[in-house]
Amino acid sequence: MILFLVIYILGAIGFLIHLFSLAPIERTKAKIIELLLLYQLVFSVGLTSFLAFIGLNFLPETVEAYTEWPSCPYQQELANVNLAYGVLGILAIWFRKSFWTCIVIGFTIWIFGDAIHHFYDAFKYNNFSHGNVGALVYTDIFVPILLCINLYYYLKDRRNLVLD
Repeated sequence: MILFLVIYILGAIGFLIHLFSLAPIERTKAKIIELLLLYQLVFSVGLTSFLAFIGLNFLPETVEAYTEWPSCPYQQELANVNLAYGVLGILAIWFRKSFWTCIVIGFTIWIFGDAIHHFYDAFKYNNFSHGNVGALVYTDIFVPILLCINLYYYLKDRRNLVLD
């Protein structure tokens, strides 16, 4: 759905606005990495997960039609998982370091697993609908990769600050 892509774009715009609102001396490599990861966690994890929760919980027929998957009781359980990651993504504003690591690891395992299942469903059941293997499945691959890369540099920079 286009709303997910809008959230990713808004996150990038928010990051840039925040970055350029800082004084030039505050725009260190460490600060840029931290802000980028923060905006990814809040927008790409938190807000997109809340949006998925709303769809799965309150609009199950719409999700069913979009993915061409039958509705089932597990849809509510998936809604609950999305709600949990929505909350975690928003809490990333106040909690950092190890908390961010936990979010990235859990989200990456979950979303990569989703991507694998989408491709499996496409080839096994010939389900090439936009809701199954459209643009969103590629975000299931690229968003976790970007999160992991940013987390690596965030933690590496934090380690260097402690050693300096």
